[in-house]
Amino acid sequence: MIALAFGVIAALLHGATAWRYGYFRDELYFVACSKHLAWGYVDQPPMVALAALVAAPAGYELVALRALPILAAALTVYVTVALCRELGGNRFAQLLAGTATLAMPAYLVLGNTLTTSSFEPLTWTLAFYCAIRIVRAPRRQPRWWAALATVAAFGMYAKYSMLLPLAGIGAGLLATPERRVLRSVYPLCAAVLALGLVAPNLTWQAVHGWPFLEVLRGDSAHRPALQNGVTLEVSGTVANAIRFAFEQLLYTNPVAVPIWVAGAFAPLRLRELRDLRFVSIAYVVMFLTAAAFAAKGYYIAGAYATLFALGGVAIERAAIALRTALCALLAIVALVALPFSLPVLPVGGLVGYSRLLGITGRSGARAELVQPIFAEEFGWNRLARDVASVYLALPPRIRSRTAIYADTYADAGALDFFGPRYGLPGAISSQNSYFLWGTRGYDGTTLVAIGATRIDRLRRFYRSVVLVRTSTEPLKWIVEGPAPIYLCRDPIAPLPVIWPALRWYGA
Repeated sequence: MIALAFGVIAALLHGATAWRYGYFRDELYFVACSKHLAWGYVDQPPMVALAALVAAPAGYELVALRALPILAAALTVYVTVALCRELGGNRFAQLLAGTATLAMPAYLVLGNTLTTSSFEPLTWTLAFYCAIRIVRAPRRQPRWWAALATVAAFGMYAKYSMLLPLAGIGAGLLATPERRVLRSVYPLCAAVLALGLVAPNLTWQAVHGWPFLEVLRGDSAHRPALQNGVTLEVSGTVANAIRFAFEQLLYTNPVAVPIWVAGAFAPLRLRELRDLRFVSIAYVVMFLTAAAFAAKGYYIAGAYATLFALGGVAIERAAIALRTALCALLAIVALVALPFSLPVLPVGGLVGYSRLLGITGRSGARAELVQPIFAEEFGWNRLARDVASVYLALPPRIRSRTAIYADTYADAGALDFFGPRYGLPGAISSQNSYFLWGTRGYDGTTLVAIGATRIDRLRRFYRSVVLVRTSTEPLKWIVEGPAPIYLCRDPIAPLPVIWPALRWYGA
C-alpha cells in the first residue's frame, strides 16, 4: 500500500503541474521526430519520438506529451518502495526511500519533461531489481534474466546510457561471490535476447555511419556556460570529476545524500545485505566511468533510487530521534526546493521566490529566471512570430522560394510547431536528424536564417547576409541570448550542393 500511495502521489503531482509553463526545447524536436518515424535518429533512439506520437491525437498538448514521463516517474517511486520492502525495510524505511525518490530534484524534472533521460530512473531501477532477484531467487533465474534483457532493450530504445548500469552490474557481479550466477547459460541467452530486440536500432545507426558517436564528440566540444557564469563542465579530468561529484549533491538533494551514501555502504556492513555488494561496486564503476568521460552530472541519476531503497533499510536501524529528524529535514528542504524542480509557481512567482532566497536580484541587479530547464520553455512562440514578420514582408514571388533555415534543432522544432499559425512553411535545419530530412526541395536562392551558431558558415556560401531582426525573450536569459534573424541571398551554389557543408551533429 505504501508503494502504491507514493506512485499515485507522484502521478498526481506531475499531472497537476506539467501544463504550467511551456514546451522544453527538446520536446519540440521530438514532436518533429514523431512525424518522421524511424528505427533511429542521429542523436537518440526512437523511444522519445514514439512517446511524442502518443500525444498526437491530443494535438501534442503538454500533459499528453509528458504522459509517459509522468507514468515512468510514478513507477520509479513505486518500484523503489517495493524494492525497499523486499529488502527487509519496514514502514519507516519505505517512507524514507519513497520520500527521497519522490522529492529528488533530478527525478522531478525528468518526470515533468519529455527527454531521452526521462525513462532512466525507471529502467535503471528495474535493471537493479532484476539483478537482485537473479542473485536471490536462483530457481527463477531464467525468468529474471529474460526480464533483465527486456528492461535493457527498453532502456536502450530510450537512451544508450543504459549500457552504464549494465556494465556496472556486470562488473559488480564479477567482483563478488555472486559471480556464480554468470556460470550458467542464462546470461548468454539474455544477451542474445537483448541484442535481438535492439538490432533494428543498431542496424539503423550502422547504416547511417554511427552518427551518434559524432554527436557525442560534438556535445563534448560544445558545452557553453550559463549566462550567469556558472559552468557545469570544466577543463581537466580531475577538476571535472570534482565538479561532477558536487553535482550529485544538487541533483539528489543535499539532505538526501546520507540516505544514498548509507545505501551504497549498507551491503558492505549489514549481514543480511551482504549478497548485494555488487550494487555498491556497480555504483562506483558507474560514477568513475561517467566522471572519466566528463559526463554531465545527471548522467548517473538513474542509480539513486536503488541506493535510496538500500539506504532506507540501513537508516531504519538508527536511533528513532536521528532518523525522524532526517526524514523531517528531508521533507522541509524538499518543499523549499520544489519550485525549482516543478512548475508549482507562476513564472513571475518563481522569479520573486528566487529573489527572496537571494539566488537572483542581488546587489540591485535585475531578478531573472535562473532555472535553466524552465528558461528553455519560453520564447518559442515569439520566435515563430518574429520570423513570420520577416518572411511575410518578402515579395510573394521571392517568398515562395524562400526557405526557413534554423541552425539548431530546437529553433527548427519551434518553427515547425508554432510557425503554421503565422503562415510559415516547414523549417529546415542542418543539425542532427533535421539534416537527414533535407532541404524540402528548396534551391536556397533566399534563406531566412535563424540563430548565430552557423552564420559564419553561411557567410562562406552567401554573398549577401543581412541581419534584419532579433527575437528576444527575457525569460531565456540564463541559457542563451537573443536569436538573430538573417536574410541570406545570392548563394554561390544551389542549396543541395551547400547542404553537406552545413551539417553539424551535437547538442
